[in-house]
Amino acid sequence: MADLSGNTWDMGGGFEGNDVLFPSGYDSIARRLSTGLELHLNQVVQRIEYGDRGVQVITDRQEWAGIAAIVTLPIGVLQSGRVTFSPPLPQPHQTAISRLGMGILNKTYLEFPRAFWPSDPDWIGYAAQQPGQWSEWVNMQRAIQRPILLGFNAGRSGLALEAASDDQTVAEALAVLRRMFGKTVPDPTAAWVTRWGRDPFAGGSYSFLRVGATPADRSQLAKPVGDRLFFAGEATSRRYAATVHGAYQSGQHAADRVIATHDL
Repeated sequence: MADLSGNTWDMGGGFEGNDVLFPSGYDSIARRLSTGLELHLNQVVQRIEYGDRGVQVITDRQEWAGIAAIVTLPIGVLQSGRVTFSPPLPQPHQTAISRLGMGILNKTYLEFPRAFWPSDPDWIGYAAQQPGQWSEWVNMQRAIQRPILLGFNAGRSGLALEAASDDQTVAEALAVLRRMFGKTVPDPTAAWVTRWGRDPFAGGSYSFLRVGATPADRSQLAKPVGDRLFFAGEATSRRYAATVHGAYQSGQHAADRVIATHDL
């Protein structure tokens, strides 16, 4: 909470429609959108060069040339400096990147031999002794018909857990569940743990407006650099930041700009 802007923490807009869970994972969206496209995977981008003649993207394997590039790097990656720009991005873009925050929302999925929790709720809350620790659980069984609970840890609680092993994290989660539902809660048969902050290709879960940041920083990041670099991603969405639909719409907007700018 100390990092979150008190003035702009709730900026954004509502979006019509129901919440949706993807039983096979979020990559089902990418698979659908990539139909018919030529994708080159498993290449780590190291540098992006741009100028009057176009754009070059240098990876750990080869170089790619084009008239323009749509950059969808997460704020955590842009802030890390793992990808360099030549020439450096304009100062207003650098300022926007530095002012935005990259938040943590880590997940721990636990599959059990049987469900011991109420079957009806989607969400199960826990009033922890230390606020924010294992306070939100999702009943995944409603969506995928398997006895799985998903525990969320956000902010500093989520960041602290990234230093723990999977066994330590599962033990801590299990201790909380046994306080909630009794000592008869069985050991899980499987577990999956995320560590988004340690992921070099993410650097966190999604952006937020920290102290000193404003929605104008998102708008600034969304501006093209000349007619060569076009930025997209949830962090560039002023109305739907930190959401999948915000990221998707920002990509459409950037692509439309490229098409219009270069008469494609």
